[in-house]
Amino acid sequence: METPDYARFVQECIAADTVDDHILSEDQFYGVYLSWCALQTQTPGPCESFWAAMSEQGIHERRANDHRRIRPGLRMTGPAALDYILASQPSLV
Repeated sequence: METPDYARFVQECIAADTVDDHILSEDQFYGVYLSWCALQTQTPGPCESFWAAMSEQGIHERRANDHRRIRPGLRMTGPAALDYILASQPSLV
């Protein structure tokens, strides 16, 4: 397995959305990344490297009122998003 290309991950799996209610939590964002790595047969990079790469890609966290780390205005898309959703919501299957 090779180390993932973070820019490619963003291009294939993350979409900007102007709808205010689209927010990716830290867990969702990292979860779709892990799904993408599995589908690409790539070894996920360390968390610290992933978040540093997301910052370099212009994706910055904000703190919600309940102190969760979120990325507003973003949504997940593509096959990795479907894989993540089905894995995290087994009742949908």
